[in-house]
Amino acid sequence: MSLVSKYEELDRLIHQNQEEQINEVFREILKETFDIINKKIESKTTLNVNNPEEAAAVRAMFEYMLELWDEGAVDEAKEVGYDMVYLVDDEKLKEMFSMFVIGMLAGLSLDKFFEKYVNNEKVYKDVFFADFDDKIDELVIKYRNKFKKEFSKDA
Repeated sequence: MSLVSKYEELDRLIHQNQEEQINEVFREILKETFDIINKKIESKTTLNVNNPEEAAAVRAMFEYMLELWDEGAVDEAKEVGYDMVYLVDDEKLKEMFSMFVIGMLAGLSLDKFFEKYVNNEKVYKDVFFADFDDKIDELVIKYRNKFKKEFSKDA
């Protein structure tokens, strides 16, 4: 089953509030996504968000990053964010992943970051929160050197 089909199944399960099945399908999505990511890293290519399967992989990594952050695994969430800045071929999504990493660098909780900096009224490509309040500029200025240092370490 394709990632797109698995996401359709996941969305259906979410509407039905089937928690156990939701977790199982999301684990399957992540397993398949990690295979796609590893192939992209090995071939030194990027994820094309205009390809539905690769867009679903980007969505999975975004959701995984948010889940890690929310659970307090901030270092792991930052690593996912840094990797995605490198792996995604879309400038708006590169910026989005960067802004979320900067929120982590600032020591904010996921909820506080969304509340203060994310415009969740606008969604990019149907699933990505890539629109930010102008107040985020202050965080970018404050944490850009730390971001660059950590990002270049990962690259």
